[in-house]
Amino acid sequence: MFERDVITRLEAAGIEYFVTGSVALGEPGQAEVEAAVAAMFPADRMAHFWRMQEIAVARSWALVERSGLVDPRARVELVIRSRFPEWSDAEVERLLHAISKRESYDVWLDRLHIKADQIASRL
Repeated sequence: MFERDVITRLEAAGIEYFVTGSVALGEPGQAEVEAAVAAMFPADRMAHFWRMQEIAVARSWALVERSGLVDPRARVELVIRSRFPEWSDAEVERLLHAISKRESYDVWLDRLHIKADQIASRL
């Protein structure tokens, strides 16, 4: 998917490109990771996915703690931007708005903190 995305952008920009053999256009090591994940049984793949999600939650809380930010909205925004760096400002604002409609930023952060502590105790 990433390769097709890059090639589409190159074509749209009028840039000629030549592909010989199997060329990976992703991050270094991406092909090896994808091959290892593809070789897993489906149940193992799901377990790996959820473990990575849990690690991301724990890292998000650690980032909030180290940030020194006090404003709850800024702390939530930091988490969103760190988890979804490719999102536009408008996308981030839409998610912030949706969170604020459902609960206060403090409550959201408390839930993140509790979940991160639970995960950290298992890691």
